[in-house]
Amino acid sequence: MDTELEDPKTPGQWHHRWKTEISAAKKRLDKWQKQAKKIVERYLDERGGDSEMDTEFRLNLYTANIQTQQATLFGQKPKVSVKRRFADAEDDIARVAGEIEERILNTDIDSDGDTSSAAVDKLLFDRLTVGFGLARVRYEVEFETVPEVPAQMHSETGMEMAPAIPSYQQKTNEECEIDYLHWKDCLWSPARFPEELRWWGFHAELSRKELCARFCKHAPEQEASPKECPICVLPLNVKGGSIGDDEDKKNRETPWDRAGVWEIWDKETKKVFWYSEGANAILDMKDDPLGLDGFFPCPAPLLANVSTSKMVPRPDFYLAQDLYKSIDQISGRIDQLQKAIRVAGVFDKANAEIQKLLEPNGGNILYPVESWGAFTEKGGVKGAIDWLPLEQIVAALGVLRDQRQNEIDLLYQVTGWSDIMRGAMAPDRETATASGAKVKFGSVRLQKLQDEVARIASDLQRLRAEVICKHFDDDTILERCNGAFSADKDLLPKAIKLLKSNRTQYRVEIKPESVSLTDFAALKQERSEVIMSISQFIAAITPMIQQQPKSMPFMLEILQWLVAGLRGSSSIEGTLDRAIKMAQDAVKQAEASPQAAPLDPEKSKQLTEQIKQQGQMALVDKETAAEATKAQIDIYREQGKQQAQMEYNIKEQRSRDALRNQQKATEAVAGD
Repeated sequence: MDTELEDPKTPGQWHHRWKTEISAAKKRLDKWQKQAKKIVERYLDERGGDSEMDTEFRLNLYTANIQTQQATLFGQKPKVSVKRRFADAEDDIARVAGEIEERILNTDIDSDGDTSSAAVDKLLFDRLTVGFGLARVRYEVEFETVPEVPAQMHSETGMEMAPAIPSYQQKTNEECEIDYLHWKDCLWSPARFPEELRWWGFHAELSRKELCARFCKHAPEQEASPKECPICVLPLNVKGGSIGDDEDKKNRETPWDRAGVWEIWDKETKKVFWYSEGANAILDMKDDPLGLDGFFPCPAPLLANVSTSKMVPRPDFYLAQDLYKSIDQISGRIDQLQKAIRVAGVFDKANAEIQKLLEPNGGNILYPVESWGAFTEKGGVKGAIDWLPLEQIVAALGVLRDQRQNEIDLLYQVTGWSDIMRGAMAPDRETATASGAKVKFGSVRLQKLQDEVARIASDLQRLRAEVICKHFDDDTILERCNGAFSADKDLLPKAIKLLKSNRTQYRVEIKPESVSLTDFAALKQERSEVIMSISQFIAAITPMIQQQPKSMPFMLEILQWLVAGLRGSSSIEGTLDRAIKMAQDAVKQAEASPQAAPLDPEKSKQLTEQIKQQGQMALVDKETAAEATKAQIDIYREQGKQQAQMEYNIKEQRSRDALRNQQKATEAVAGD
């Protein structure tokens, strides 16, 4: 084996390695990229050239299908949900950490300069057309140089009062962007499925100025670039513009010329390489710059019709290309027959007056006819003219239109798009229930694709969250989540520390219904089902809670479990979390309320001894002893009454507090 390919060490050997890898990857994907180019031409209805899909007449069902699917699958900005894997009620730090992450991600999506929504929309279009869609995360950070502070010396003694502070780089801004990747600008290692990928390559076109700013080693303030710098003499192999002839363009750079540079993320070496075909060595090489758990800065791509044998997409168009061509051919024949339908015929040249009858001003005028007798013997106008027969053309048109409709029905069967999904139905033959059932089962394949779109959108936000937690400063995180106005500001430092140390306990998710086109009728039905389920459950548990107020938190947890299984209930689960916490706090408060202290046994013993002593005194002074005993007994009875009244009042107060807390929790759930 070639040692430079097997174990490269120098920049030149790495260049040889990646030249071989990229050449092999281009060759493996060449057929798919040629197909992808033709599909884009078909979508835009670009004709001419040697395109095998070019016909005289097209019924652009393919373009209509793509536009309908794209609008259905991605119709609104996504909403990110960050959930703890272990929703412990007492773990407030973990709860606040999840809220921080969710706030930052949703704030970035809603900002004017965010590119994540546009990236998902574009990669979805690529998936529907060429069969491949991908985006990546990119960490941007800006620094400024803080000048050196000299040491402070005492003016008289010359002793150093404060040490010098050397100049340093201070971070001024940091962002985590999501960039769309065009299907032409992506290469990957041979693999059967994404988990086997060894490297990803992303292509970019850089001008001479951008090349020198990124890769040149000499000082940028130099007026003339040194000739020995390989970057300054790197050929700009992506030609553009129209200045001069072909020979002149080879030796002269124009403002449109660019150099193609591949950014290669190699998982085996955990390094990133920058490779250009016109160089003799790699332009740059760095260790893993992001430190992501999966190393790659991109999720698994959206791929169309791949098997477990080869990770090369097969566009959807080619699975139904014969039907598309057949429909276009039939449409072309229909178009020709429609053009043939016109008023045409032949007439007897001897009777030239007949031709004048079809002139625009030929109405309400009589034309003289010579030899009227002979003219009438031949049948008059009917015998002098013979019209082009249209019955055969009209019959052929009917047959062709029926055949085209059959082909369209077959196309919908192959692609999964039925007529009911395009808004068409037969009201005289179908009920609303039957139409709804057709939509439900006809959209199974579309639902799977919708889940895939939500999956890649979730993965992109998950990568963005990982970059934020690993590379953003604490102050930046506090600023982005608006921590200064948070009710849990005391817990924010510990929550940020938890995010940076152990963020694997959080699940970043974008649900399919949050990115797809909103069906307001279905949304109304989903919310009605949620409200009805909550109302029925509350009505069933109210008597039990009145008897046992402590069961309120447990009943609300059961309600949360019930609601979690309903579609569209994710937005109300947070409300139920707050209701459960309120109920738990109410139970704790009731348990911690002061209760009536039982009668002290020592005091009871002393009282008994006093009564005995008073009884003994009665032997000496019967009347005095009787009065004293009666007074002590009255005191004892009064103490007993007070103790009983206190216990009764406490029980009543606890019962009223529990009922009041129950009503508040119920009103909070119903209000939300």
